[in-house]
Order: sequence, then C-alpha cells, then structure tokens
Amino acid sequence: MTCCNGPVPPSRLRSLAAALVVATTIGAGVAAAPPAAADEPADKCPFISVADSSKRAMAVFSGQVTAVTEQAKPAGEQGVYYLQDVTVTRVYQGEIDSEAVQVRSEKTPKQCSLGELAVGTEYMFFTVSSGDPWVAESGGGTVPVDAEVVEKVQRVLGEGRDPVPPTPESAEFTPVETGEPTTLSRAAAPGLALILVGLLGLVVVRGLGRRR
Repeated sequence: MTCCNGPVPPSRLRSLAAALVVATTIGAGVAAAPPAAADEPADKCPFISVADSSKRAMAVFSGQVTAVTEQAKPAGEQGVYYLQDVTVTRVYQGEIDSEAVQVRSEKTPKQCSLGELAVGTEYMFFTVSSGDPWVAESGGGTVPVDAEVVEKVQRVLGEGRDPVPPTPESAEFTPVETGEPTTLSRAAAPGLALILVGLLGLVVVRGLGRRR
C-alpha cells in the first residue's frame, strides 16, 4: 500500500486493520442489541371492552388520583403494590357513598401490569374487592378518562350519580303558642246559662197563663 508520502510500513497496516475490526464490531453490537427496560412487560395487557369490564367489576367510577404510596408485596411475590388516594367524581356502578376512596394497583416485572397511576390524572376505574381498598386489576379496563371512555361507560351503565347523595330537606315545624287547656266546667258554662234562661222564661210564661 502506498500513500502520498511513499509506501506504508506493514506494522502500520496491521494497526489500521485492527482498529477497523474493533470499530466494526462495536458498531454492529450497538445496532443489533439496543438496551431493553428491565421492567418492560413481556406480555402486553389484552384489550377488554367496557361491557366486559363492567361485568367483572364490583364498582365503576371516575376519580382523580391525589397521592400514591408504594407498598411491598408479601414475601415470595414479585413486584410491588401502589395504593392510590382518589377523589371520586362520578359513580356508575357499585356501593360508593364517599368522595375519598383508595384504589390499589400492582406492578409485576415482565407481566401485564397497571402499575403506578399518575397523580393529578383522572381515571375511569373498574375495580373489584369490597372497597377496603378497591382493587384495579391489571388488564381490568382502568384507563385515563377522556370523552370517548365516558361515552362508552354511559352507553353501558347510564349517566351515573354523585358519590355523595344530596341531603334530603327536613321539614320544619313552627310551634303554636297555646294557653292553658279549657276545663270542662268552663267549656260547659255557656250552655248551662242558656238552659237556665230558657227555664226561667218557661216559668214566667206559665205564671202569666195562670193569672189569666
């Protein structure tokens, strides 16, 4: 091999060849094996319709996440739980009568997982359990709220209701002032007086008749 300044020494050729092999190997490795997220699920959560989600759920409601707490799973179980504080905005199904509830989700490595929900985001929850806390299962249908989701839920479950029923108006009674109850003698006095007047009149009439 020659260059502009004369032939290249064999040692120089060997160095250039080795550098070229190393660069080619590194480039091929980077292109062939991009870094993968350790927690990326191998199985994506399957699609589930609103109708099927509602059938499986004990409660369906919309609400905004206000706080999240991470909880360890029992020994021997992979992943973690997340306990979300939720302010309920609308109830479509289930026994919910409070604006504040807790919803538990989970994250399991390499599996379909709902994971940690975003604080400040409103979700449509499809939950199971007795409500202490409510459990949003991975693949159970829980998703962020948008107009399309609300329309689908209302089509299946109706318009929904407020989480706290309005307090019924109570009837007010105005007390009526009354005096002492009238005794029997006082109530009967006017009638007795009339009877006496009638008797006296009858006596007078008879007396006048006898004189004639």
